[in-house]
Amino acid sequence: MDKYPKYISQEKQELFERYLLNEMDKAEQPAFLAKLDADASLKAEFNEFKKLFSAVEEASLHEKMNEYHKTFETYSSKEATSKKRFPFRINYGIAASVILLLSLGGIWYFNAGNKTEKLFDEFYSPDPGLPTVMGDTNNYDFYEAMVAYKHGDYDQAIEKWKKLLVTKQQNDTLNYFLASAQMAIGDEKAANAGFLKVIANKGSVFEDDAYFYLGLEALNRGAIPEAKSLLELSKKEASKELLNQLRKK
Repeated sequence: MDKYPKYISQEKQELFERYLLNEMDKAEQPAFLAKLDADASLKAEFNEFKKLFSAVEEASLHEKMNEYHKTFETYSSKEATSKKRFPFRINYGIAASVILLLSLGGIWYFNAGNKTEKLFDEFYSPDPGLPTVMGDTNNYDFYEAMVAYKHGDYDQAIEKWKKLLVTKQQNDTLNYFLASAQMAIGDEKAANAGFLKVIANKGSVFEDDAYFYLGLEALNRGAIPEAKSLLELSKKEASKELLNQLRKK
């Protein structure tokens, strides 16, 4: 006996999908559940649909299934003109096969990537910045950029701090916050260079933070051993917490 049903009608797929997407009203939902309890065959079809629905959701394969679906649209003019709200509304034997093949060759990658991505999102936030003491005219340009930084205008902060960096290339405060702004906009290559300059400045008050952000960047690109090594060099509590999470994997 096949693991998946050969065909689930479009009408049933739409019904199942509406339930899974919470689109049923308060009266329709209990009626649907009662129908499942009364009809074992319908319940089996719903359970198989739910498995594939979850597999596609969790593996982020909507686009792949959409592309795969297009190759079958010519088989039925009726299907080609009908409403297609979910990407795998095709022959379920085919859909299940695609899910199986992708799971053998790549779903482990998506799962691992999702875990590191979630950890990165959980632990990363831009440095909050320094108090903006605008009264010091000698550092006015720096603090003007800091105001922009703290308001989330990272591009403006970067532009101003880069100008200051021309004559203060070894300044650890300037390098650190420039790198923080660059990381905030996703320019991680430039951010890494800045954080490394901070670390090279032995005794910098930003050293632990720099190691922490370098570890996060390594985590974000999936370099787990590198991330652990960098985080071990930071005394930040957040680094220790993240290390504990990574050691569980």
